Amino acid sequence: MEAVQIDERAVIARFEARTRSSARMFRRAASVTPGGVSAGIKFFEPYPLFMERAGGSHIWDVDGNEYVDYLMSYGAIILGHGDDVVKGAIDSVLKGSGTTVLGTPTRAEVEHGETLRDIYHPDGMVRFTNSGLEATLLATRLAKAFTGRRKVAKFEGHYHGAVDRLLFSYAPPLGRIGNRASLAPFADSADVDEGILSDSLVLEFNDWESTEERLRQHAKELACVIMEPFEEGVIPGDRKFMADLRKLTRDLKVPLIYDEVKTGFRVRYGGASEFYSIVPDITCLGKIIGGGLPIGAVVGDAEIMGLLDPRRDASSRVFHSGTFNGNPLSISVGKATVEALGRRGRFDTLLARTDSLKRGISSALNQRDIHHNMVGEGGMFNFYLTSNRVKNYRDVKRSDLRSRRLLDIDLISRGVYLKPENRFCLSLAHTNDDVKLTTEKFEETMDAVVPSSVS
Repeated sequence: MEAVQIDERAVIARFEARTRSSARMFRRAASVTPGGVSAGIKFFEPYPLFMERAGGSHIWDVDGNEYVDYLMSYGAIILGHGDDVVKGAIDSVLKGSGTTVLGTPTRAEVEHGETLRDIYHPDGMVRFTNSGLEATLLATRLAKAFTGRRKVAKFEGHYHGAVDRLLFSYAPPLGRIGNRASLAPFADSADVDEGILSDSLVLEFNDWESTEERLRQHAKELACVIMEPFEEGVIPGDRKFMADLRKLTRDLKVPLIYDEVKTGFRVRYGGASEFYSIVPDITCLGKIIGGGLPIGAVVGDAEIMGLLDPRRDASSRVFHSGTFNGNPLSISVGKATVEALGRRGRFDTLLARTDSLKRGISSALNQRDIHHNMVGEGGMFNFYLTSNRVKNYRDVKRSDLRSRRLLDIDLISRGVYLKPENRFCLSLAHTNDDVKLTTEKFEETMDAVVPSSVS
């Protein structure tokens, strides 16, 4: 498929004309913090937008522009910005506890933990962290201690947080990673040293033959296999691939870790585990389980999780601590969010509205004979401009990412916000009118930037 021909200068000019205050704020920010952002993912060219406030499914930038928000803080917000359930939980903590953090265990921590355990790993145990990153790091530490092995296997293109132990082969340049027969670990950050790479194994998502061969070859060295059960939160594993992987890791006695920070309570109420009907040894959660406040959790097999018990002898214990772990605000807001999402019919509403938007975007692309691959389940999806099926990282990188980025930037200029090239995340606050408006704006973008002769 030929790349869609888009006038990049015209797209950027429209964006810049609408967001002059963000441009000024970015220049100011760049003099304070490297790259003008506090997290690398928040940056995009020509500059990120600086947001000022939000409500429901909408968000406003420093220029006063209003947008339908499909970033939803990278999927962490699922009830909507400023939902009454969230505000009520915050008020309840402040009035009931009289503080934001107690530094002790709380009743809500036990109750929220019971809910997560019952949904994601019945008969297992839970330990709270402050972020999804901390959860994946703790999960790999547990696996290493449990097995007595050091090597970590992960899938190319899967992201598990900004920590050196897992920052390999997340976003390797295609020209530097060789063919499928030589999946050598690629350092995604300057601090990832050779020692970490030598203890790392790269697998190819949705390719069973190579995955099985590599796992059998390195089984005696492997502490764990960690994966996003939906790559980028949206690209599903083939059901047979996922089932075979679960069986093989069990047979080889290699713990299987699902990173469900993105997919937990999004692809299904019970996450990817519910979607595939598979229970891994450990599940990592984040985002939604805090309802918009910082949180993470490791939910897993009781024998593995038992290594965290502070009553154990130091020689057989995995030490883990943190002042804000299980803090009342994050726990109470997350607990209230999960309960609200679980009310009868609410998740079905989220599914219906997401499916409606997916159909609207696909229809607009199909009308212009633009090949695309729409992927994603539940309240989250993405599309890639390609005529081929997208099943893993290399397929994503071979799609027309430039055109997709420009479409997204033009869509922002028309009042629909998402991080360019990123996934769409919906919330229960998104309405049918939001979906209709977004579809119309997408069609306007297509009319403005895509020549009618494109096929």
